[in-house]
Amino acid sequence: MFLVFSALNRMIFSKSFFRFFLFSFLVVSLINSVSELRAQDSLTVDQVLLQALKINPAIEQVTANTAAAEERVRTVESQLYPDVSLQASYANIGPLVELTIPDMGSFHFYPQDNYDVHLSARYLVTDFGRRSAMLAMNRSRAQTFHDAVEQTCMGVAMAAVQTFHAILFLQKSIQVQDEQIAALKGNLEMIQKRVQAGTATHFDVLTTQVRVATAQNQKAEIENVLQKQEAVLRQLLNLSPNTPVPIRGTWQLVPTDLNEDSLFQTASHQRIELITAHDAEESARQQVRWSALGRMPALRLNLQYGTKNGYIPNLYEMKNNWVASIGAEIPIFSGGRIAHQEEEAKALLLAEQAHTRDVERQIRVDVEQAASDVRTAREKIDISQVRLDQAHEAVAMARSRYETGSATNLDLLDAQSAESMAKLARLQALYQYTISRYELERAVGSRFWEQTP
Repeated sequence: MFLVFSALNRMIFSKSFFRFFLFSFLVVSLINSVSELRAQDSLTVDQVLLQALKINPAIEQVTANTAAAEERVRTVESQLYPDVSLQASYANIGPLVELTIPDMGSFHFYPQDNYDVHLSARYLVTDFGRRSAMLAMNRSRAQTFHDAVEQTCMGVAMAAVQTFHAILFLQKSIQVQDEQIAALKGNLEMIQKRVQAGTATHFDVLTTQVRVATAQNQKAEIENVLQKQEAVLRQLLNLSPNTPVPIRGTWQLVPTDLNEDSLFQTASHQRIELITAHDAEESARQQVRWSALGRMPALRLNLQYGTKNGYIPNLYEMKNNWVASIGAEIPIFSGGRIAHQEEEAKALLLAEQAHTRDVERQIRVDVEQAASDVRTAREKIDISQVRLDQAHEAVAMARSRYETGSATNLDLLDAQSAESMAKLARLQALYQYTISRYELERAVGSRFWEQTP
């Protein structure tokens, strides 16, 4: 006993055992890390939304356009402040004009080397509202670019969720096809045994094989569509070709308000297209105001202070000097340009107002259609569940009758096909319900992508 304990003690404290223990620990840790990584690799719909909105080039483009519009606003705002500049010059003039007076010597009227350094300030005192109208117009246009960012985000978010749930639907459809193929192959094995026993014919074998091939062909078609949708998802997530995009998610039935009047009222305040139309209308209104002020005068103030030489009697002595002036610019005749600009702005305003009314009508139609789609999809879910329960019962009865010889193989195959169709119909109803809810969110202007954790 003592010898066994001593040997075990030496093995525990030996270097080889320590290395084996450390290697085992690292291997187990690596396996757990890989398993955890694989579990985290699958993407939820919220993760897809966040990633798609984060790197989408269209969003980057409109965001950059928004930044440019904001800088244009700041450029117009800079006109509210004086324009100050420092100017310096040197001039060498020749030949010099010289005046000689007897008994007094010769005199120059100006120096040959001329130096001038001065600080100038120019300020628009007032243009009677034209400048403020220009600023308001540019601010309104900048807001339109902000609206474009949200509108683009809505488009990207809808594309992301539609692609995500389409992939989820196709994956579940493939699972249904696999179940059908497995059931058909089980039938085929059973029929082949019955053929050997003389209780079935080769026609039953051929019929079942045709059903298996048909199911496999349908699975191949679904897989083809799945690959196309995965390519779209990779493009949205900026992934390289052939990169796996595993996803995970469920479809849930949630209570949804389908009162069209309240939904339309919500959409009137939230729908980004209507907000954009109102902002464009305001921009046109400000342009009308700016055009109408084109006949107003402008009053400008100029100030200059500096030092230069050239003053008599000491032409080369630098002396401080200043200039202050005020001037007015009054438009008299412009060939009708101002009137034409004003009429053009009024016509654009009428166009934007008509566009706003058209958007309001379209929003009501969108809300009605989306609410109807959600309502219909919800009803289809209930109907498909009843149909699926009936299909399960029909398959059980057909199998029982087939085993007792009171039903043919074709009856069993038809029941199994009906069951697969019922499963696909329920998946289709759940998928359509989920997409319809997202469409309703879009119709009322809900920013559902901002609600992701």
